[in-house]
Amino acid sequence: MSITAEETSSATKVRQRGEIDKKYLWATEDCFCDIDAWETEFAAVRERVGALAEFKGTLGQGAEQLLKVLQARDEAEARLDRVYVYASLLADQDTRVGETQGLKSRARTLAISYNQALSWLDPELTSIPFETLESWMRDSSELSLYAQAFDDLFRRKKYILPPREEELLAMAGEVRATPMTAYNLLSNADLKFPTIKDERGETRELDDSSFYLFMRSTDRRVRKDAFNAIVGAHAGHRNTAAALLNGAVQSHILTVKARGYDSCLAAALHDGNIPQVVYRTLVETIHEHAGLLHRYQDLRQRALKLSDGVHAYDLFAPLIGEEKQTYTYEEAVETTVASLEPLGDDYVAAMKHGFDSRWVDVFPTKGKRSGAYSSGTYLTQPYILLNFHGGFEDMSTLTHEMGHSMHSHLSRKSQPYVYSDYDIFCAEVASICNEILLQGYVLDRTSDKTRKLHLLGEFLEAIRGTVFRQTMFSEFEQRIHEMAEHSEPLTADTLSETYRTIMARYYGPAYIHDELVDSYWVRIPHFYYNFYVYKYATSYCAAANIAARIKAEEPGARDAYLKFLSSGRSAYPVDLLKLAGVDMTTAQPIADAMNHFKNLLDQTETLLSELGMLD
Repeated sequence: MSITAEETSSATKVRQRGEIDKKYLWATEDCFCDIDAWETEFAAVRERVGALAEFKGTLGQGAEQLLKVLQARDEAEARLDRVYVYASLLADQDTRVGETQGLKSRARTLAISYNQALSWLDPELTSIPFETLESWMRDSSELSLYAQAFDDLFRRKKYILPPREEELLAMAGEVRATPMTAYNLLSNADLKFPTIKDERGETRELDDSSFYLFMRSTDRRVRKDAFNAIVGAHAGHRNTAAALLNGAVQSHILTVKARGYDSCLAAALHDGNIPQVVYRTLVETIHEHAGLLHRYQDLRQRALKLSDGVHAYDLFAPLIGEEKQTYTYEEAVETTVASLEPLGDDYVAAMKHGFDSRWVDVFPTKGKRSGAYSSGTYLTQPYILLNFHGGFEDMSTLTHEMGHSMHSHLSRKSQPYVYSDYDIFCAEVASICNEILLQGYVLDRTSDKTRKLHLLGEFLEAIRGTVFRQTMFSEFEQRIHEMAEHSEPLTADTLSETYRTIMARYYGPAYIHDELVDSYWVRIPHFYYNFYVYKYATSYCAAANIAARIKAEEPGARDAYLKFLSSGRSAYPVDLLKLAGVDMTTAQPIADAMNHFKNLLDQTETLLSELGMLD
């Protein structure tokens, strides 16, 4: 039996994968036709990886030899990426299957072997005078392709260790990956959730991917029960999670001590050449505008008539208690495509091809990894994991992930392998720009006041969740790294106390903190990603600026943005954003986003008053 989009939008039971129509499943066969084909390529790549060590000691022989080595590295790495992506896709579509978990583990081990086999390359390459490399590049147009890569490498030269020490760090890769691996298995495969009664009194199965679906219920009892059940399930493993998170932080400290960085923050920002002023300006500017978030929570308390204040399970609730509009997957695709037409015919045509080529794995199924992401590599199509339930937020997530995939598609199409990826600092700009264009498209076509209020609430939530909340998460991340750097223990209690203090400061006097929220950090996988989350906030601010100029049809804005999407990592991230018209070393983009948030609050308060929803 196959389940249709319409049935899934209202389904109350998490389905088995075999019940989903093939057109809603990603096309892993376009990566490898089957596991046997993967095994063949795995063996071939393993052989190539082993052969790379034979180049050791040859880089100084001249431009021709250096080019040969770099091209061999690029080919092996691109093929390794494909091996790893395929194994990851199979593992994530059902985390309960031991065979595919094993494939992913083997692919990870091969990736570590690759790092070991090439651990000598950067130290040997940086031992060549840069002036010599410049001379070789003048004589070889093919080698000059690597000019940006060489500049980046020599920028990092002071933190590159001697070959044996680099090899040892590479050998430790499997051990250092254990905290994240164990956490993912704990949260996605082993964690068991209870059931609750929904708004109609029907028993509902819970899983982590449905958390936000329940948090958006208009029934406060349902929100509270779901919050307590899902967060409580995570909190039941808080000591294990604390040990795992501490392990991840200690791995970051190992990098700092081994390479000589000043701090974990400095190390994390250095890879992308992100000035620390960018991070600190974000935090400082958000602190300066904290009153806006406090005002939003006060407005929420008044609109929802929450006499005892705003609890954590109220933060996501819609401001108006109407039956929210739902979408089939096909309707979400159609709306997404229409909303992104300002990006031009070529962008839209490529995106439509992606939908038709099964880039997207659409619906939640038993054992499927929670959340959403965009994957793929230079030798494959993009792949998008969704857990689509049918709400506006699910359509927005689809639009968001398609932004990532189109960024990847355009960069891979325009850049050689060495620059075909993009720095994480730029990654969220493309996805959030799509979201903002979707929001404007839907709002512009809405005249009904209650529907408009619902949408304004969605947009306020997008900024709360992407700018305020992610900055808050990043402060928590920074604080626990500072604690570990000063040898303060990271236990379940100290982590929870830290989270509680930051959470209360961000949300202000209308927010009432419940004890269970202290353990909310347990369910956030991004804390294992080493200062990733602040980039959501900076990216939102950059994307809002870009989307506003594109929507206003500012001359050159769209072309500059598409050039940014096609640039991969051919320049440093901050410089690429300047190419798109945004300077993230200043507070202006963040302040502009805060002004946009204030305008949305003003519109929302006016509509609430007109509808008689405020005292």
